[in-house]
Amino acid sequence: MKKGFQYLLLFLVSFVFVTLFSRSTSFLYIFEGADPSIFKQMGRAVLNGKIMYIDYFDNKGCLLYFIHAFCLWLGGDIFLLLFQAISLFVTLLIWNKMLALYRDRRSRMICLVAALVMLCCFYGAGDQTQEWCLPFISYPLLLFLRSYKSGTDLRPRQLFVISLCFGVITFIQVNNACAFLGFVAYLWIQYLLKKDFKKFLVSATCFLAGWILIVIPCVLYFYIKAGWNGVYEMVYASFLSNLEYMGHQWKTRLTGFVPYCLFLISVIALIVLDFKNNKDVNLPILLSLCLFLGSFGKLCNAFYLMAILPLCVMCMVTLKFDDKRVVKYGFSSVIILCLAFYLSNPLLHLTKDLILQKEQERIIYKDFHHCLETVPEEDRDSIFNYNLYWHGTSMMQHEGLLQCNRVLFSSLVFNLPSLMKEETSKKSTPPKWIIVSFDKYLEKHDAYFILENYKNRCSFHYNKRILNNTNIGDAFDVYLFQRKD
Repeated sequence: MKKGFQYLLLFLVSFVFVTLFSRSTSFLYIFEGADPSIFKQMGRAVLNGKIMYIDYFDNKGCLLYFIHAFCLWLGGDIFLLLFQAISLFVTLLIWNKMLALYRDRRSRMICLVAALVMLCCFYGAGDQTQEWCLPFISYPLLLFLRSYKSGTDLRPRQLFVISLCFGVITFIQVNNACAFLGFVAYLWIQYLLKKDFKKFLVSATCFLAGWILIVIPCVLYFYIKAGWNGVYEMVYASFLSNLEYMGHQWKTRLTGFVPYCLFLISVIALIVLDFKNNKDVNLPILLSLCLFLGSFGKLCNAFYLMAILPLCVMCMVTLKFDDKRVVKYGFSSVIILCLAFYLSNPLLHLTKDLILQKEQERIIYKDFHHCLETVPEEDRDSIFNYNLYWHGTSMMQHEGLLQCNRVLFSSLVFNLPSLMKEETSKKSTPPKWIIVSFDKYLEKHDAYFILENYKNRCSFHYNKRILNNTNIGDAFDVYLFQRKD
């Protein structure tokens, strides 16, 4: 197959993939839910001249929001979709180069298809941090694999490029970098064990230099915007808030937790069984997996596993079936069964969100738009999303901005009376407008606070899931309240 045709095919596959499965950005869907709706809100805030992390807050790196701001400036979701397709295209090119080091053309295509199936299983709603990080996770692994196969050390220039990738991931979501940091740690440990301190210092310096090159413009941007307070808030959001986030999350349901664990255990078991064949690859893979799993604490959302797919590709590259073939096929079967469980989600969404719910979603957005017409234009960046979570953020797309600073975001002070208190010498007054659902997630003292200090301006009915005109899932009334003063 000619290279030009191969590149065109991979790009078409990438574009079709994100169009079918990226529900939050694809023109096929109305759905704008989940985390991507928050990312787009942050991007819109940047375009509206707001100061990131101070006027509006979310606990991801600033490069993610700059990407969304740029795409929204160009023209909206269609450009986000195009950039997602380019990102996936680059990722597939890198994976193909990794596979080409060991596999022939036929087995390479089989492995790429398998990798795409795994990606589909863990894709979520699309436009996730893991998705944007994939090329920057994959390229360092390609460099490590080339170095291992050729038996040569990584050159300073290559370490610098790896560091640049680390810097980019740092300011998207730092946890995702753990998917290749095991290789960096392994390299440095090898130098120290061999007492080759010169190589260690050179590699560490090159690695640090590339990271600093990404850090400096980010720090300068926030310093110019808001002084050292802006820099602190950026550091807090990019790094420190992740520690809080790890400790204040809901436990994953058992139905999702079991396949998640079985998948990881089976992957690790295959690496261990193949350990002797490629020790210098398998050991850093295990280190990377340990770092990655540790960085998310007790969270175990399936879409997090997207970040370890480049490690799985490395396993496919180097894995050899020898005398332990029966055992390896057994663990491979467990992986396939787990993937089949997760694959049902994107296939279900194709039916549910694309075909059966599209008209209902359109009605809900229309109802919300009529409700929002009661809010003056100058107040449309002062609406607090109390308990509609991503549903509220999704409906707010293209209508305005949902108020959320760090005090409002914090799970420790996420009820309205707490907004009257101080946190880190910062006062937060009750927002002008509140969008709220009076359901089981509304605290009683918050309900009293709202009814005492706010007046209802409008309401509409929201069905989270409607199939064949039958309510499935939560159904509730949404209210928009205005502060009485």
